Amino acid sequence: MNKQNTAIARTDQSYRGLSFWHDSVPESLAPRAALQDDEQADIAIVGAGYTGLWAAYYLKRQQPSLRIILLESEIAGYGASGRNGGWCSAFLSNIERWFADPRHRPGAVRLQKLMFDTVREVGEVAQRESIDCHYEHSGALEVAVNPAHLQRLKAELASVRDLGFGEADYCPLTAAETTQRINIDGALGGLLVSHCAAIHPARLARGLAVALEKMGVKIFEQSPVLSVDGRVVRTPRARVTAETVILATEGYSRDLPGLKRRLIPMHSMMVATEPLSQEQLRGIHFKERFAFGNYDRIVTYGQVTADQRIAFGCRGMYRFGSALTHRFAASDPCFDFIRNTLLRFFPGLKGIAFTHAWGGSMGVSRRLSPSVNYDPAAGHGWAGGFFGNGVGAAHLAGKTLADLVLQQDTERVHTPWVNPPDDRKKWEPEPLRWLGISSMAKLMHQVDRAESATGRIPPLRNWLLERLVS
Repeated sequence: MNKQNTAIARTDQSYRGLSFWHDSVPESLAPRAALQDDEQADIAIVGAGYTGLWAAYYLKRQQPSLRIILLESEIAGYGASGRNGGWCSAFLSNIERWFADPRHRPGAVRLQKLMFDTVREVGEVAQRESIDCHYEHSGALEVAVNPAHLQRLKAELASVRDLGFGEADYCPLTAAETTQRINIDGALGGLLVSHCAAIHPARLARGLAVALEKMGVKIFEQSPVLSVDGRVVRTPRARVTAETVILATEGYSRDLPGLKRRLIPMHSMMVATEPLSQEQLRGIHFKERFAFGNYDRIVTYGQVTADQRIAFGCRGMYRFGSALTHRFAASDPCFDFIRNTLLRFFPGLKGIAFTHAWGGSMGVSRRLSPSVNYDPAAGHGWAGGFFGNGVGAAHLAGKTLADLVLQQDTERVHTPWVNPPDDRKKWEPEPLRWLGISSMAKLMHQVDRAESATGRIPPLRNWLLERLVS
C-alpha cells in the first residue's frame, strides 16, 4: 500500500471512530476534495448535515439548473446528523409554546401535521434514491415507569386530543399492552406515537450526499468556512461567491457571525451494545424496531438497530463557553450513567457487552425552539435549534428553506417557525449561561430521582425547573 492509500485508510478509520453509526457505514469515509479554487454559484450552503443536504436536495429537485455548492468542514454527516439516536420523528422541540398561543395555534397544528408527513417523506426519498438507511416506520413508544410519569403521559394525551389528534397519531397503551411491545421494567403504561421511524442516521446522511452529487451538486469537504461577508463565503484556500448563502451548521454554529449566542451547542451521549441473541430479543419482547424512551426529565432515547444491537442515549451536557467536544473518552462517567440507565430499562441484559460510546453536539436556541429563517434582501438563510429532534425537523426545515429561496408560496412557509420575531433572543453571557444550564441539569436529575423514589412530581423543584426553561 502506497503512502497516499495509507493516509486515506487512516483518515477513514479516524472518522469511523466517531460513533457506532460511522463505524458501521459500508462505504469509505475518506473525505471528498477540499475547495481549492474560487467558485461562483447560485446557492452556497455551509454545512453538510441534514439541514444543508435536504435544502440542496429540494432546491435541486425544484430547479435542476441551479448551481449549488455545499461546503463542509469535515465530511458529510460528521456532526449530529451522523451521531444521533436514529429517531426520524415528528417531535418538534417546544412546539407547545405555539400551541398555547391563540395567535399561533392554527399554524402550529399545521406545522405538526407537516412533521407527521415528513416521517413518511424521508422514507420515500430513501427508497427513490436507493439509500439503505435501515428505515422502519414502527413508531415511538414513550413509557411511564412510575406514577409521576403516568401523570405526564395523561397530560400529554389530553393536550394532543385537544389539538384534534386521534389514536392514529397518539395511541395510549395499558401496562400489559406496553410490555407486550417492549418489556421495559416497571412499565405502568405507554404512549405509542405513530409518526416515527427508526433509521441508521449516518447511512442517511452519506446516502443523501451521494444522491446530491448525482444531481450535480458540488460538495467540498474538509473546507471549513472562516467567514461569510455578504454573499462571499471564505474557506482557507478559496472563496465561493453566491446569490444566496444558507447556514446549516446547527450545533457547530458558534464561530459564525450572529450565531455565537443565538445557537449554543449541547452534547448528547450514546452507547451501543453488542448484537443481542434471539433469547435476549425475546426477553425484551422485541418484534418491531420501536424507538423507545421514558418520561424522565433527562431525556432518554433508544432503538434496536437493524443488526440487533441497542443504541441508547441521554441528553444533554453543556460545556462552559459553548466549548465543543468532538470525541469522548470511553472512560467518561457520562457513559456509565447511560449504561446503568439502559440496564434499569432492561435488567435482564445485565452483563451484556457495550461496544461503542460516543457523543455529539446539537444546537439549542434560547427559546428551546427550532426556526427557519430567510432574508431575501441579504440573500441569507439559516435553520437550526432542533434540540435533539433534528432528523425529521431538518428535513422539513430544508424543504422550507428551498421554498423560501425560490419564493414558493406553500403551506410550509406559513408556519410559526418561519422567521419568528422572538427568535433573535440570545443566550445569557458567561458565566450566567453555564450557571443556568448547569442548574437546570441538576434540577432535572433531582426531579427524576424524587419521582422514582416517591412516584410524585416534586412541586417546588418542578416549578423551579419550569422557570429555568422558560
